[in-house]
Amino acid sequence: MAGVRDGFHRTEPAELRHNPRPAFGTAAQHLDTPKPTKNKANARYMRAAKTAAELLPELPNPGESIHCLMTGTYDLCQVITAVANRLPTLTTLRIATLCFSKKNTAELLSLLETRKGKPFTLTLLVSVFFREHNKRLYEWFQEELKAHPTARLAAARNHCKVVCFDLDANAGLVFEGSANLRSNRNREQLTVIRDRQLHDWHSSWIDDMVSADKETDCEAERSTLAIPAMEVTPTA
Repeated sequence: MAGVRDGFHRTEPAELRHNPRPAFGTAAQHLDTPKPTKNKANARYMRAAKTAAELLPELPNPGESIHCLMTGTYDLCQVITAVANRLPTLTTLRIATLCFSKKNTAELLSLLETRKGKPFTLTLLVSVFFREHNKRLYEWFQEELKAHPTARLAAARNHCKVVCFDLDANAGLVFEGSANLRSNRNREQLTVIRDRQLHDWHSSWIDDMVSADKETDCEAERSTLAIPAMEVTPTA
């Protein structure tokens, strides 16, 4: 097992700190047009993106895992996009999360735009609770994704935080952690695993929940999909 990798301790970018965060109920995030980004704030945001990219200077080999500690100076989405940009064979990116912020949707839209020459499928699964209490943000992102036919957005009774990178028939990369697609100053754990069997297991239940949402107009909130446990072959 590789040692814990820690991000650098830097002040959280002002742009992330001062923008409204996703919230539930009457405190739901505003969707008004943001003010022009200041140069200094943008520079700090770019430094945060650089720090996120440095979290994983090397990806695990098949059968290996890396355990990381995110220190709250960057977003999980910045780590996702940094890794995705290093994977030319990426065919499908699946993300299961509780919620997302408008800033992180911009990261995903930018990733889709930069990969138009070699498009991949994006699947984003969030919680029904988040969608129902942040309808304007959810519907805005849903509308933006119409320009990308390979992208899917769905909601279900989900609290998992999992990311699956489908590389080819024999290679799959998985993130399992505590962070959502939003900024915060909390410590968040992240385990990065290179294992095709684990990738396919997570991908299967994510796809099932997305399909249930699409087919039953969000009856997935009340569904009880049977998800079998993954069998692991012990190694010496």
